[in-house]
Amino acid sequence: MSIRSILKERRQRRMNRRRRALFLLMTVSGGVASAALGQATAPQAPLRFKTDYLGYAASVSPRLTYTDNVDLAPSPFERDDLIASTLFSASAIYSRRRFTGIIGGDLDFSYLTQANDFRVNQNIGGVGTVTLKENWLYIDVAGQSTRQLLGDNARFSINQNAARGQRADVNSYSVSPFLFHRFADQSAVEARYRFSQVFIRDRNSDVNPGFDDFLNDSRAQEVFAAYETRPIIDRLRLRASLYGNETIQSGSSILPRIKYRQGTAQLEGEYALTRQVSLLGAVGYDEIDTDTPVPFFDDDRLSGVFWRAGVGLRPGRRSQLRLLYGRRYDEDYIDAALTYQVSPRVTAVAGASRLFQTRTQGVASQFRDRTLQTLAFADRLREGETLPARDVIAIANRIGGERFEAQTLGIGATDVAYGGLNAVFDRTTASVNVIYEDSDFGFRDIQTVGVAATATRQMTRRLRAYADGFYRRADTGVDTATCAASPFLFGFNSTVPGFDAAQSCGDFAALSGVTNTIGGRVGAAYTVYRNVSLFGEYAHTTRFSPIEPLEYQENAVTVGVTLDF
Repeated sequence: MSIRSILKERRQRRMNRRRRALFLLMTVSGGVASAALGQATAPQAPLRFKTDYLGYAASVSPRLTYTDNVDLAPSPFERDDLIASTLFSASAIYSRRRFTGIIGGDLDFSYLTQANDFRVNQNIGGVGTVTLKENWLYIDVAGQSTRQLLGDNARFSINQNAARGQRADVNSYSVSPFLFHRFADQSAVEARYRFSQVFIRDRNSDVNPGFDDFLNDSRAQEVFAAYETRPIIDRLRLRASLYGNETIQSGSSILPRIKYRQGTAQLEGEYALTRQVSLLGAVGYDEIDTDTPVPFFDDDRLSGVFWRAGVGLRPGRRSQLRLLYGRRYDEDYIDAALTYQVSPRVTAVAGASRLFQTRTQGVASQFRDRTLQTLAFADRLREGETLPARDVIAIANRIGGERFEAQTLGIGATDVAYGGLNAVFDRTTASVNVIYEDSDFGFRDIQTVGVAATATRQMTRRLRAYADGFYRRADTGVDTATCAASPFLFGFNSTVPGFDAAQSCGDFAALSGVTNTIGGRVGAAYTVYRNVSLFGEYAHTTRFSPIEPLEYQENAVTVGVTLDF
């Protein structure tokens, strides 16, 4: 092989790494904007390679927490408690030529001394890519096990041990063999199959005390195929794709079995006016069938032709904007994505989309978020960066416990918009994230607005101060006619003697409406010896609502020690 050929091959490898890194940055930015907006989780040390193929980070943190409202109950039903807990946090990456895998998360072993109650809160996820033949055959795998909130009126707190009775175990996994090949002329082909399942264990939940197991589990099979042309006339690029999905939800002690099918054909186009400006567009057709005893949606209204049109801008090497307007699932919507490097230290992200999702689709991310992302993550680590594993894992699994969402019933159409600003300076890091979601489940609507902010300051070599806060507004609308006709959808057992559907549904609707929750935390950590630090923090959460039983407030103080490995 000639020197020119060797240099050309090296340049091509560098270009491929940059493409994958840019792709990962785009997908992570969207995922972090939504993942950052939830109940507080333990910080994780960023990953770096310890050897050529292995990297890890871990910590253990015994702690004591006093809370004046452990159940997040309305006044005057508050109950205080002293919580003794030990938090284990870890992440690891293993990357060889044929396999790259990442795992990370938290295990919280906690004991409520007043209630004499021991629980384990888990928030663990993993993702991996097997390379059978580079630039041809791969297998993606992902999985998670988390404790997530339940119900439309879920009670949020910075204290992860508050409102234990409103949580359930959510376990999921997905396996996706796929073919992906980019040809020498820059055209590409992809064909993929994915099987995924979600298991929800909500037997001990106080949200639906009348049922042993209320929420359905779900199983999904998805197929996807796409072909992207090489640039036509140097300016036009086309991409055709086919998508199919069959999801079955079952296993509840009272809810009906639901079968959902979707078939989609789509043609996308991009025409480059200049190097910085492109015209974007797409047209396609959805065929949707929701086979269920209860008519959640009018399938004919969801099916049909969809379209979107707009522009793409690339004002700089690290900045790009995609903005399109369209119509899908019988509604107008905005499809947008922004990554903007404000300065070398400040990055802004934003986006918007319209989705129709089952539970398995809500837990497992869409195909475009998964392709080769773990390989790109490993490439960035090899180039000397230190990155948190939680971000790439959250994208693969959409870990709901870290978002302003809770596990609930239904399949539905959702409009999503998010934005974020992240700044990294020599001694200070800060971020602000905003998310808006409007979900239509057919028999009820939920609108959610969330804002979260964090800041960390290295005061001295040993002393670090930090603060974070959030605001969440939720507006839940209930169709009382549907509730009266199908009370089991809202958690009622109509077989109980004397059950009055009209009264129960009326009471339920009266307890659904607008809630505003605000919370914050301030704390400091002091390093006493290399990898050992002491910390203390104070947190406060308040929820306001016109409906008095939905209100609560909590104060919590935590002290502990952290040992990093």
